[in-house]
Amino acid sequence: MNSLRFPNHVSNDITGHMDKIMALGANLIALETRRVETAGHNVANAATSGFKREVAFDDLMDSVAPTRLGTPALKVGTDFSAGKLVHTGDPFDLSINGNGFFEVASPNGPAYTRLGALTRDDSGRLLARNGWPLQGSAGDVVVTSADWHVEPDGTVIDAGNPVATVKVVAFDDPSKLRRLDGGFFVADAANPVNVDDPQIRQGFVETSNVTLANDMIQMMAAMRRVESGQKIVHAYDDMIGTVLQRLGDM
Repeated sequence: MNSLRFPNHVSNDITGHMDKIMALGANLIALETRRVETAGHNVANAATSGFKREVAFDDLMDSVAPTRLGTPALKVGTDFSAGKLVHTGDPFDLSINGNGFFEVASPNGPAYTRLGALTRDDSGRLLARNGWPLQGSAGDVVVTSADWHVEPDGTVIDAGNPVATVKVVAFDDPSKLRRLDGGFFVADAANPVNVDDPQIRQGFVETSNVTLANDMIQMMAAMRRVESGQKIVHAYDDMIGTVLQRLGDM
């Protein structure tokens, strides 16, 4: 029995098209799995104070530039829109009503957050929830008495005397901020600018800016697209199996 042989150009065309089908399915699975993970992370942090929603990069653009086969184009950024301010009555809860970030001193330099859920250490320093000291215009913010409060402009009054001014900074391009754990960011390639007239609310916390229903819908839609990618890969496997079986029968 003579074996069946395709001309080289036909064989190359068949192989090339099959590779493209496989790459299409694999890319779709990779992209949409990342989207599922992003939406799932948002849903899991919907009740986390100060959390800023992660967003798939092409959610903010009309289109994504094509890339080489096998290289997913999806990126993830941060939605810096403000969450709601909720009254707690706790004097250690500070929030910014409007633009800006609190600055804290991390072991590796300045970090920034919208969450002013503070504590106080034995020396009177006001600390962010991970232990990093809140920064004022002249360094760590320190209060030593029980009679203290923060004015809306950030002035810290301790026992009737102004002792510090809470530092609030803004960024022309917050997308350049790099996310850390716990609602903190660092300015690798962004330049902070002091906010001249901040509006600080004491006794309030900022909630997450996650809209639970929207992220649930996005997660379910992405899961359906993952299933579509899996069907493409399974169809590819079936085609390869059929071709090999027919060649074997010749």
